[in-house]
Amino acid sequence: MFSVKTKNVNGDKNTKQNIAGKRCELCPVCSSRTYLWKTKETHKFGKFNIDRCSKCGYAFVNPRPFPGFLREFYSVSGHNSDGGEKFSTLAEVLEQERIYPNSTVDAERIVSTVISLNPDCNTFLDVGSGYGFFLREALLNKLDVTAIEVAGSENEICEQLTKVKAFTVSFEDFQYEKNYFSIILMSQILEHAYDVNQWILKARRLLKPDGVLAIALPNFNSIFRLVMQENESYICPPAHLNFFTERSLANLLRKHGLNVCKVQYVSRVPYSALERRLAGSGIGSCFAKTLHRMMIGALKAVDMYHLGMMLNVYAKKTKA
Repeated sequence: MFSVKTKNVNGDKNTKQNIAGKRCELCPVCSSRTYLWKTKETHKFGKFNIDRCSKCGYAFVNPRPFPGFLREFYSVSGHNSDGGEKFSTLAEVLEQERIYPNSTVDAERIVSTVISLNPDCNTFLDVGSGYGFFLREALLNKLDVTAIEVAGSENEICEQLTKVKAFTVSFEDFQYEKNYFSIILMSQILEHAYDVNQWILKARRLLKPDGVLAIALPNFNSIFRLVMQENESYICPPAHLNFFTERSLANLLRKHGLNVCKVQYVSRVPYSALERRLAGSGIGSCFAKTLHRMMIGALKAVDMYHLGMMLNVYAKKTKA
């Protein structure tokens, strides 16, 4: 059980609030026994127990925070709930993307991959559309797009970028025609889900036969997590509740009638971040560029051995 002194979801102190909800006795993915992996201490919300399955390797915050707490938390924090930089205008978002085109590169890769896996696709659902870079790429590829995003500030920027107005509901509450979408994207969002089984079941119901579900999330088997353990930056409850390996995610998808057809590992470190880190040490920009090139090569090797930072999994809906 965890409890914290808090007035609201941003952790302002004054009122003691218990945010611990239901505890899972068995692994939600494969129903095997679990064990306490680590306890994660957070500054704003106290301690969280993270359990891990002894069979499939899925790790998860246990007990879960109350769903009501999570809804308010994400509506306020959006995609920045995991500590990312928060922007208030489209100009700021585009400037950051110009400096470090992370979202643009990911959008081009993922959208081109799903189209190659389903050449006849025409309808695209982005669950957790954020600032809209994946929607923009889907529109450039002539897809009919639908978006879900609970964070109001991100919705405003997304609408300015894409002219698409997202549904401001949770995926649990989202209602749409069965077998409608050719592609469903969950980029950096499944790690936030309260009930991963409910999410994948719903995605399968919304997908057309042979439709593709694309999931991008942090890799629990990354070299960085293996070294840093619970101190790795993506181990950040209550923002992240679920921690998947390729095996555990494939098990979850297969359990609900989705077969994995492609897996990608992606590692990237922005040059600007490395340059800032080295600036205080007196090391020149020339060396920083050389070091960055070396890191790119090393990260490619890490990805090749399935130890990369991010895991991208593509699964097709079975016809049965």
